[in-house]
Amino acid sequence: MYWAWLRTSGWRACGSVILGLLTLLRPDLSRADLWADPKIVGFATAGTDHLLNLDYDLAEQTFARLDDVDRTGLLAPFYQAFVALARLQDRDPTRDEMDAFLAAMRALIAKAETHLKQAPDEPDILLFLGMTWGSKAMIDSAMGNYFSAYQAIKRTKSYLDACLLREPHRYDADYGLGLYDYTLSRIAWFYRPLVHLALPPGDRARGLRELTMASERGPTTRMLAKLALLQSYTGIEKEYEKALPLAEELLRRFSGNPDLYFQAAFVYSELGRFPEALEVGRRIRANLDSDRNHFTDEMRPRYLQLMGKIYMDRGDYPTALDFFRQAIEQPTAPRYAWVTAWAWTRTGMIYDLSGKRTAAEQSYRMALAVRTNSIARDSATRHLKEPYRKEPARRIAPATGLEEPTESP
Repeated sequence: MYWAWLRTSGWRACGSVILGLLTLLRPDLSRADLWADPKIVGFATAGTDHLLNLDYDLAEQTFARLDDVDRTGLLAPFYQAFVALARLQDRDPTRDEMDAFLAAMRALIAKAETHLKQAPDEPDILLFLGMTWGSKAMIDSAMGNYFSAYQAIKRTKSYLDACLLREPHRYDADYGLGLYDYTLSRIAWFYRPLVHLALPPGDRARGLRELTMASERGPTTRMLAKLALLQSYTGIEKEYEKALPLAEELLRRFSGNPDLYFQAAFVYSELGRFPEALEVGRRIRANLDSDRNHFTDEMRPRYLQLMGKIYMDRGDYPTALDFFRQAIEQPTAPRYAWVTAWAWTRTGMIYDLSGKRTAAEQSYRMALAVRTNSIARDSATRHLKEPYRKEPARRIAPATGLEEPTESP
């Protein structure tokens, strides 16, 4: 949602958060009865489920039906703008396409602010404005419009705070504030003085609490908050026990979304549950081979790198090296350059564990030569200075759910 995060995570990560902002609005509880029709709730929720499952046509058709029941005229164009943008996740959008999205958000902001003048304390309008300003901030950030992004982020937080001040149990607003707090808390230290001149600082623990609250009580953001928590727990937090039930639930619900397969396999592998990890890997391969569920040949290097990681975690280094080699040799789209960087980095890790320091150093240098902002580069830099060693980890035994000591790279 915020520019420093976008710079490190790229457009695909931006797309994930775009989907995450999609259902902040909770139209069924409007005090002014602007969106009291339960049909609106049904269309918004169903359309969002279709979008998270990457069923773009169904999402577009469902959101279009909002025009028949929403007398404000705000909801359908807002959701449809996200469908148009979500369709572009398989490639980098052009500047014209992002400008078109920004124009749509500006028009909706102007229309919503007119409504707000008529009802200044209306929680739904405040929440909608927080949502649209946040959406604008994301794209401004991705386009390098940093001053505009700062201003939009500031308006986002202001409107969401105002919404909760008037209705403290509007848990969908907690989702947006959770993204704000968690993302800003992770900004690199050298950016913080500049960012904090314009924005209130984020708070990591508070952000996780807000996201958890939304995941449990948010009427329309529950699944989206779970997705955000899954990404946090499998990434920076490395809380794989907490990630596991989220990964399993989301994969069951959105089986058309490839990212959830990769995340579930990753979590299983980190927890030492290799039969489950390999089974998800088998499903990924089957989807790739049959070109279904939005699995494309572009993802094949990602699959090969994942399989290498699973076998590496399992201790089968020859098999892991073979998968990493295949991942490196495959043609890789620029947006999957991080896959190649990880394949080289983990190859170096295996060589370090095998006592082949010269080969390890060469692999780390190859990882650093890949043009990507992936954290694989950070690992490669670190292990160029100090050889990689296995780190202690924990796993959950499949039968009992009890934590057991194990080791995982």
